[in-house]
Amino acid sequence: MINGTNILLQNIDSTSSSAQYSEKKIGGGYYKNGDGIHTLYTVVNAFLGSITIQGTLEQYPSDDDTDWVQVNTFAGDSTYYNQPNSSDDVDYDVSNTFTGKFVWIRAKYELQNGTIREVRYNY
Repeated sequence: MINGTNILLQNIDSTSSSAQYSEKKIGGGYYKNGDGIHTLYTVVNAFLGSITIQGTLEQYPSDDDTDWVQVNTFAGDSTYYNQPNSSDDVDYDVSNTFTGKFVWIRAKYELQNGTIREVRYNY
């Protein structure tokens, strides 16, 4: 049973050489119930960079990485996945599932090229 859906990133196309973070959003452990299963959906276009989903058990986590653990990473060049035409008109999407009673979820990302259309998860 899905308790909620949150969008972590949407229409990000500004490149940066340093890591950026989304706002923290409620995870499956926030309400202290459920099974801790999170389903992640990522859509990118002409993407070169990395997106790391992080979770924490802290009620009031810090903004740096000390209170956060990496639970899922999407890295690479989506033009490779868009073969055979390698067209920037084609979006690449991928779904993953991770389990944990995380109170908060956020995305850490580095975008060298392309667009992060959307990163969303259900819990």
